[in-house]
Amino acid sequence: MPLSVGDFKQRILKVYNTINKQIFNVGVRQQNVDFAGNKIVIVSLNTRVPVLKLLDEDYGSSTAYLNYLLSQIFKKQIKAALEKEFQLHIIAVFKDYDVETEYSGTLIYLDRDVDVYLNELSELL
Repeated sequence: MPLSVGDFKQRILKVYNTINKQIFNVGVRQQNVDFAGNKIVIVSLNTRVPVLKLLDEDYGSSTAYLNYLLSQIFKKQIKAALEKEFQLHIIAVFKDYDVETEYSGTLIYLDRDVDVYLNELSELL
């Protein structure tokens, strides 16, 4: 029996939130995941790191660069964690964060459709 879509989504969101906590010391406030063919799309509402929020007004270019660096770290860690946890073959991870709204979007691009992985994971579990 294939792993249910709902269970797979919950497990992905748990990994996503764990990585967020490791990097930012706080979990996400809201998160949602959807699948589209060979793509996993995660949209989350995050709490801005207080020190970055403090620096945003006077040092916007510096905090923009720090956002970029944190995003690179996040992408590397989420890719490694999802590949290890679910044996996914991830081609690329794209991530953006909107400072004003505190929303983040993450697109995980796989080598195959998510449905194929759902069937394979069911056999492994």
